[in-house]
Amino acid sequence: MRLLAACALAGTALLAGCQSVGVADPATGTAPDGPYLQTADAIFDPVADDVAGTEACDGVAGREALEVFDRVAWPELDVAAGEATLTCGNANGAGWRHIADGHTGDFGELADEVGSSWEDVAWFAIDQALEAPTSVEEYRDDIVNYDVRVELVGDTGDVERAWIVTVGYGLSSSSIITSFPDEVDP
Repeated sequence: MRLLAACALAGTALLAGCQSVGVADPATGTAPDGPYLQTADAIFDPVADDVAGTEACDGVAGREALEVFDRVAWPELDVAAGEATLTCGNANGAGWRHIADGHTGDFGELADEVGSSWEDVAWFAIDQALEAPTSVEEYRDDIVNYDVRVELVGDTGDVERAWIVTVGYGLSSSSIITSFPDEVDP
């Protein structure tokens, strides 16, 4: 389960506000009315998955932890389970500010489809990629990419569009470097 900003982690205050992530199981058939986003393990809920926007990092140092996500193991690459820290970061480097600077429009495309914010969709996708990835691939010796397929389910219940959301994770830093969606065939 992930922690949000007002929670304490090892004595360090996080920045986003303590709340649980609402994760609905697509297999239970409890799909919302209208178009929605889903992964193989969860349905995006714009209310339950509402998070603080980029203002959560206003006036905060780049190395400050914004969120700590659980991360599954990937034995094929000898990657152990653990945690992935999303820092406020900086626009030219890594972290939430980097994602906001370079990928707001990319996540905004998904968010627009379901009437949500890019931040909420990005947070949901990052969480899903780290906890229930479709695949994990080596990017470099010290970075792996956790990927998850995110689907847009339309009013008819059919998948209309799909994206692979990549989360770049630094093995030595235990930090999230970036995250972005790439559209793929549904």
